[in-house]
Amino acid sequence: MHKFLPILIIAGLLIAIFSYMPLKQQVFYKLGVSNDKTTSCCNIDEIVKSNGSFDEGATTAIFNNEVIDYPKTSLAANFNNKNNDTQVLGTVNAQGEEKWIDISLDEQKLRAYEGNRVVIEFPVSSGLWFPTPKGEFSIWYKTRAQRMTGGNRDIGTFYDLPNVPHNMFFYQGFAIHGAYWHNNFGHPMSHGCVNSPLASAAQLFEWSGPVVPENQGVVRASPENPGTRVVVH
Repeated sequence: MHKFLPILIIAGLLIAIFSYMPLKQQVFYKLGVSNDKTTSCCNIDEIVKSNGSFDEGATTAIFNNEVIDYPKTSLAANFNNKNNDTQVLGTVNAQGEEKWIDISLDEQKLRAYEGNRVVIEFPVSSGLWFPTPKGEFSIWYKTRAQRMTGGNRDIGTFYDLPNVPHNMFFYQGFAIHGAYWHNNFGHPMSHGCVNSPLASAAQLFEWSGPVVPENQGVVRASPENPGTRVVVH
């Protein structure tokens, strides 16, 4: 019996490990056998069809197969509380310095620059289940609120998140946005988007281009209203 004890211990440890859903998900991804095909939070059709308005009818939020505390009241209050600063908006500041965003995946940090000065800095959570794309981009679309759904119920990654706030899409369906469903910033958590603390995402949304017109929920970048440059590395 004693000679089988090490085997029993190892088997017990393996069962415990694979019973822990987040770790099991990561192992599946590393092995390339996951059935979660979600890449980014949204597809482009969903993004451009959105009017960015707050969905008052939403009452439930699901993250990793679990119903979570959905802060509808505070999200609604923040949605209606626009930043009325007199700061210069767009892609340059009052001194003519470029406003740009740097995202370090190694550090899990976002820094917003005006020229060479950091003016906003906060921890983020980038892609865990699908990698955040690296490269140089520009914000091409912004929505004040967006429903995000995806993942896979079978492996515990399903999510249905209404009223995700302050979305800054910088590459296809990949966005910098506020996240109310976790507070684990500084560690990868997403399907490729850049999850940000709510207050920080709100500040960055108002600081960056393209500028969302008053009483409007979405805007698409244009030559007259360009998007802020985003560097992901």
